[in-house]
Amino acid sequence: MFKKIALATLAAVCVSIATPALASDYLGNPKSMKFHYSSCSTIKHPERFVEFSTRDDAIAAGYEPCKRCNP
Repeated sequence: MFKKIALATLAAVCVSIATPALASDYLGNPKSMKFHYSSCSTIKHPERFVEFSTRDDAIAAGYEPCKRCNP
């Protein structure tokens, strides 16, 4: 029983560590030049957006924050 719990915990930790590397925190719309949290309700087609790992990166690239999600 202890072995199963330990393996499940290890698997959960591995997934939680790998997840941030797979998803971007911010997405920028190249048409509107606005950036959003990746969970913003205004994003309908995330594949059309530019990925940014930090807010400062998005601002340095000339993007402005979304007024709805306020990143």
